[in-house]
Amino acid sequence: MSRVTIKDIARRLHVSTTTISNALNNKPGVSKEARDRIIKMARELGYRPNYLAKGLVSNRSYTIGLIVSSIADPFYPELALGVQDKADELGYTMMLFNTNHSISAETRCIETLKSRGADGIILSTVLQDDPNIELMNEMKIPFVLVNRIILDPKRARKIDSVSLDNYGGAYKAAEHLCRIGYEKIAIIGGNMKSSTAILRTEGALDALAAYGITPAKEWVVTCDYSEEKAYAAAKKMLAKEDRPAAILAQGDNMAMGAREAALEAGLNIPEQLAIIGYDNISTCAIKGIELTTVSQAPHDMGSTGAELLIAKIDQQSSAITSQIVMEPRLIVRNSCGFNLHGYSR
Repeated sequence: MSRVTIKDIARRLHVSTTTISNALNNKPGVSKEARDRIIKMARELGYRPNYLAKGLVSNRSYTIGLIVSSIADPFYPELALGVQDKADELGYTMMLFNTNHSISAETRCIETLKSRGADGIILSTVLQDDPNIELMNEMKIPFVLVNRIILDPKRARKIDSVSLDNYGGAYKAAEHLCRIGYEKIAIIGGNMKSSTAILRTEGALDALAAYGITPAKEWVVTCDYSEEKAYAAAKKMLAKEDRPAAILAQGDNMAMGAREAALEAGLNIPEQLAIIGYDNISTCAIKGIELTTVSQAPHDMGSTGAELLIAKIDQQSSAITSQIVMEPRLIVRNSCGFNLHGYSR
């Protein structure tokens, strides 16, 4: 059976091959109705783009890279799926790389993607002192930060990003605990060189301060977004006579670690310990806890990041820096103990 070409699609729909090409390559000048009709026909005929031929003409690989800090964190598979879905839709292939929180590994990933001809990179790994921002600028490879931002306004000015309002999300979560009536609140956070952890910690502490609460120094800890480290930190806190009544974890996986420590200590959730997470990952429902959490829609974040990167590659927005900030939403479930204090959702 011969390969289906854009000429076959054009012949079926009685339109020009230029229109078919523009629609399939997401170029302007084609109405949504016409684009949808063309994509539908392409699927029905089993059309597959010849990326080798396209690459020879356009000097592109139609490949983008996604670099994450820990694929073991359930947040990242959902984010990767969002990137892949949008990349597929726009005619690109995604390559996934994992750094295990290593800057040197991140550098190797970037160099590998460059050597393999990737058209652009999405990073969800960058720390505030990360030298790889300058490396990618030197390489002249388009990139977008996702779930990370650079806090230095001068450095951030020309860096595209898609992130959540991490300060606002953590503020909402901590404020919720305060409104319910908790005062002895601990914070288990991530790497304080990442914008995510910095902003979530600042947001939580500012909310507590607004209610006149200053947590004990040993109740504000960092765990690099590791479930195992969060478990160890929570176990240490809960073993003491003066222990927190609530834990605000900066990731749902860390909330799961805190939950395991609480159960081992014989504490009931939420009657003896309230827990709030961050991410609203799908595995929370599987692990037997109705976790109150801050939703940040990782699939949408990944999809938006891929769309922004491919627009940069297509030079549709090369002169404009886009810094997209998504709005967080507090998802109130039973783990925070709201129902024990006479509050409704």
